[in-house]
Amino acid sequence: MQLSIEERKFKIETKREERKIGMLEQGLLKAETKGEQLNVDKERLSFEKERLKFKVDVLRQWSKLLKEGIPKEDVESVLPIVKD
Repeated sequence: MQLSIEERKFKIETKREERKIGMLEQGLLKAETKGEQLNVDKERLSFEKERLKFKVDVLRQWSKLLKEGIPKEDVESVLPIVKD
């Protein structure tokens, strides 16, 4: 059975549109993956921020205790500083 010109044009156009849809779906998948990665990075940065806040707080407490005249050895035993 031979297709008419209109049917062939329609078939070609349909295949072209299917390829476009496929490319859009791939782009959407990449965007979703990138969005998920950005969310993970955001969570990691939030964790690091809280960790740094904690370290700053410990150092401030250290400084305060040392200024109050508490011996460094006592401060170290109560508030040990671990280097990363």
